[in-house]
Amino acid sequence: MQKVGTVLVNLMQDLSRLSTNGEAHIRVNDQLCEPEQFEALFGHFTRGTILERIDLHVEELDTRVECSCGYREELGNNKKGYTKCPECGKFAEVKNDAYELVSPDPSKAGMRKSIKF
Repeated sequence: MQKVGTVLVNLMQDLSRLSTNGEAHIRVNDQLCEPEQFEALFGHFTRGTILERIDLHVEELDTRVECSCGYREELGNNKKGYTKCPECGKFAEVKNDAYELVSPDPSKAGMRKSIKF
């Protein structure tokens, strides 16, 4: 698992590239830190930057299982690696990401054209 500082830097880089319209919604792995703590750290480290005006909404991101057949399940514990899919029997990947950018959706959001929000 990445450290909180690394996740903050990666998120700041992602948000500085994307057009956010002044707000963003992310999910942070519940094993990294609490959502309220992450919001406070983000506010502290973005002070004086173009990102300080972003209203950041943070939720918990649980570990989940994803299979190529489309099966998804949230896991409460910290499993790593692969597990059998209950739907098709193939091996499904256990996703234990540090964070997930929900909004703006990186696949749909445009690149930032100015520094104004």
